[in-house]
Amino acid sequence: MIVELEKLTVKCLLERTFEQYGSLPSITSVGEQPIVYLQLKQQIQEVAASLLARGIRKGDRVAIMGENCPNWVIAYLAITSMGAVAVPILTGFPDTDTRHILRNSEAQGIFNEQKQRVKLEGMDDSTLKFICDLESMEFEDLQKPHVGLIGKTLALFKRGRSKSAADAEVQTDVPEPAAEDLAVIIYTSGTTGHSKGVMLSQRNIVFDVVNAIERFPINADDRFLSILPLAHTFEATGGMLCPIAIGASVYYMRGLPTPQKLLAAMEIVKPTAVLTVPLVIDKIFRKKILPQIQGKLIINKLYPLAFFRRKLHKVAGRKLVQSFGNKLRFFMFGGASLNEDVEVFLRDAGISYSTGYGMTETAPIMTINPFGQVKVGSCGKPIPGIEMSIREPDPQSGIGEIVVRGPIVMSGYYKNPDATAETFLPGGWLKTGDLGFFDDQGYLFIKGRCKNVIIGPSGENIYPEAIEQKVLQEPYFQEAVVFESSGKLLVKAYLDYDVLDREFERNKLNDAEARKLTEDILEQARQRINAQLPAFSQISRILEHPEPFEKTPTNKVKRYLYITRSK
Repeated sequence: MIVELEKLTVKCLLERTFEQYGSLPSITSVGEQPIVYLQLKQQIQEVAASLLARGIRKGDRVAIMGENCPNWVIAYLAITSMGAVAVPILTGFPDTDTRHILRNSEAQGIFNEQKQRVKLEGMDDSTLKFICDLESMEFEDLQKPHVGLIGKTLALFKRGRSKSAADAEVQTDVPEPAAEDLAVIIYTSGTTGHSKGVMLSQRNIVFDVVNAIERFPINADDRFLSILPLAHTFEATGGMLCPIAIGASVYYMRGLPTPQKLLAAMEIVKPTAVLTVPLVIDKIFRKKILPQIQGKLIINKLYPLAFFRRKLHKVAGRKLVQSFGNKLRFFMFGGASLNEDVEVFLRDAGISYSTGYGMTETAPIMTINPFGQVKVGSCGKPIPGIEMSIREPDPQSGIGEIVVRGPIVMSGYYKNPDATAETFLPGGWLKTGDLGFFDDQGYLFIKGRCKNVIIGPSGENIYPEAIEQKVLQEPYFQEAVVFESSGKLLVKAYLDYDVLDREFERNKLNDAEARKLTEDILEQARQRINAQLPAFSQISRILEHPEPFEKTPTNKVKRYLYITRSK
């Protein structure tokens, strides 16, 4: 085992890191010098002392809401290492959802940014004792500060000042978390109604970190560029705690990671590792790489031939890695499936990558595709120490609901026993709601969500996500939703209008001609896709959807808004 701990707690994980990697760079913002791990330790202790001074005790909930930055990490580690409970909140949550989360979790305080303060309006009835600004780390007390431990009032605590004797006294009283203690409550971005609070223990999270590292080829020399929200459990576990556990450094971008900002940051950081969602590399492949190939007639004709395709991908991949700082060792993808053509590109280009599968309820990593042995279309094999199985598999295909049990599985949904009971089976098995199968080598393949399955004309199971992946491999398509209406399979598709507009302009088309070309594109795509599908799952029609689909804060399409009866 790469990381061995006396107890599966965040505090023990940090203590090991500080002891082994104390002089190595830890976290910073892009363009700034990282603090070393011993400095990170000092700053965590100072924030923990301030929390104790404000009456925060073991088990108390403290929220964090803001964009990725080093202070976000320090707040999270201070809260969880002292036995309190972190409540990360995605900045994309609507104001009403944010206030619901704060009330439902009974948060005692919140770390947030000035621009997020508007979301706290109308919180007079909340349990909040303080607000801490994530930029300055200055505390604003909303209620009388706690005085029992140190015999004096700390109305304002600014990280970085010299520690007083009283602060030091507080620090010695930091409680020792146990592995079974609640560590975080993560509210999922529900598509209907209020989100549910997933309760993850210290053991859930740290077990996942320790065993994910077994399949995750990172070391203390790695530099991570963080581009996914820290409030999302994939980034918190894989992009924050895993690098910290192994003494790597992590760089945080300021603001939204637009393509221009991302490339500029990569040139500065020269990352060796990037955790991301498939959408990022998918856009790069379709917006940057494919147009260069399709724009040249001879190259476009040679592209379908495997030998030439591999050569073209190799050249394009070399240029891509150079644009990323030329030090990239691997991509790690999570959150959704990679489209097969993108996987083929990465493989042909010789870019090391892996895919994984997980959910918030499992801290989140369940499977990782072994680096160097990635199987295209699969999300890999289970991490050590957990059990995964297929519930009620189809006799022919082997497809059924994926279930899991083990130390990574949540204890339940906060204050929601009914939802908890619905999610668990006897024996401690958690229903994932996902459909899939294991091949004879133990690789897991995801087919879609249980609730999205469409029943074909003769009782066949049709998996809309699998068809959507084929749709998105077509030129001009950006997003798609497959659904059934009046016994027919239909697709709503949001097209790449930037590319289409250039096509219209190049051919000097009027409105009627542009409309005719768009209709031809949709029909030709339908025919090509159907040639790859069995008869019972063939598409009757592709409908143009003129704007992006509405999504949850975690970028999942709200399918229920678009699965409507169409004539």
